[in-house]
Amino acid sequence: MGVIVLPPIMDRTISGTLVSSINAAFVDNNGFVIEGRDVTRIGQCGLQLLLSALLTGRMRGSSVTIRPSQTMLRAAEIAGLEAAFGWSGDDHDQ
Repeated sequence: MGVIVLPPIMDRTISGTLVSSINAAFVDNNGFVIEGRDVTRIGQCGLQLLLSALLTGRMRGSSVTIRPSQTMLRAAEIAGLEAAFGWSGDDHDQ
């Protein structure tokens, strides 16, 4: 199972680069982990990209696991997306 490590700042400038990494991870179809422990800032584009990866994984029958930072949890809560991510009440900071 592969791992994609997210950068500290997840904004629209990095999202394009991550799309390529996520698409490549789907090619293997063995599932992958998106590690977000270093994320200290995330925008709507970053949340949309991660939600898209989860939904695409479900549609393709591929396991996609996202390990969110506290910042990611707060951003999802503010956007009203914590339930969509399944992060409600989770704390994955290390």
